[in-house]
Amino acid sequence: MRPLLRFKSLLVLVLTILGYTAVAQDIHFTQYYHNPILLNPAQTGLACNWRAGINYRSQWGSVTSPYKTTAGYFDIPIFLNRSRSAALGLGVGIFNDVAGTGALTTMEVTPTMALHLGFGSEDPKQYHLSIGIQPAYRQKKVDINQLTWSSQWDGNIIDPYRPTGETQLQTGTVGAFDLNTGIQFTAVPSSNFSFNIGASIFHVLTPIESFYQSTTNSLDSRKVINLGAKFMVNEKLAVLPSLLFMAQAKASEKNLGAELNYNLTGEEDAFALFGGLFYRWKDAAQLMGGFEKNRFRVCLSYDINMSGLHNVSRYRGGFELALMYKAPCYPPRLIPPPPQLVCPRF
Repeated sequence: MRPLLRFKSLLVLVLTILGYTAVAQDIHFTQYYHNPILLNPAQTGLACNWRAGINYRSQWGSVTSPYKTTAGYFDIPIFLNRSRSAALGLGVGIFNDVAGTGALTTMEVTPTMALHLGFGSEDPKQYHLSIGIQPAYRQKKVDINQLTWSSQWDGNIIDPYRPTGETQLQTGTVGAFDLNTGIQFTAVPSSNFSFNIGASIFHVLTPIESFYQSTTNSLDSRKVINLGAKFMVNEKLAVLPSLLFMAQAKASEKNLGAELNYNLTGEEDAFALFGGLFYRWKDAAQLMGGFEKNRFRVCLSYDINMSGLHNVSRYRGGFELALMYKAPCYPPRLIPPPPQLVCPRF
């Protein structure tokens, strides 16, 4: 085996060992703003009508077999009063994550509910306080036949016929129920400016996940803070900055950037182009861009790896695609006036 191939084999081995001995971490998307249910349960049903979306991510293909993550969601508001200042948001999300060649697969289903209460002196929908709750079922599956271990390294290559020494590891599937919750404040102070700020906690129940018979592994809770805003420079150009902070056990992620959105005609459902630059602290620069038309949005992004792995990855990171559709808003139903009765005169 040539030295370069030996080095790559050793690197894959080290990454695999680190992935299975570190404290378990959640998946993440570069385009976190294109999956509201996964970002914060309080965003469920926050649009004026139903919406649906799909996210797909592939990363680390330049280092080893790519890690692939697919997610989808649907949510809808159910308005509780005529002014639409109060609503119940209902939705469901699902994701599937395949690590490398498929040695580890994670699937999660998250039905979600959120309560939105609007208030404001001029418009009851000017400000919204949203509280969301999200029960979840998480399932993991491992195929030990696709794993390699340090005990199989003979000094030159990985020998799959050498014993692994893993007598307590069991193949198959493990599952657990979980709970996520979040809160968010949304404001529209003027027609040219709006913003939101939210906080959420995932894995409130810290479920037990382990493939070992005699040990247990608790999934640490993940704390999230999300901020976003929209500035209308003019009737066609908008600037959308956002910030995301996540912390789980000893790991953390800070992501900030902005999108420029240009509507060619200034009309709500007209063709628009957008693009932006984001940065995940000490990890990757992210380029994103796409178009939207008739409330259908397509976005592509690419991560330029800038972490300590960039010497091996050659700055190549992850590719991501997001599709989103928002159904048109409809005006509130007007209650017809009571019929006028003509009283006879005697």
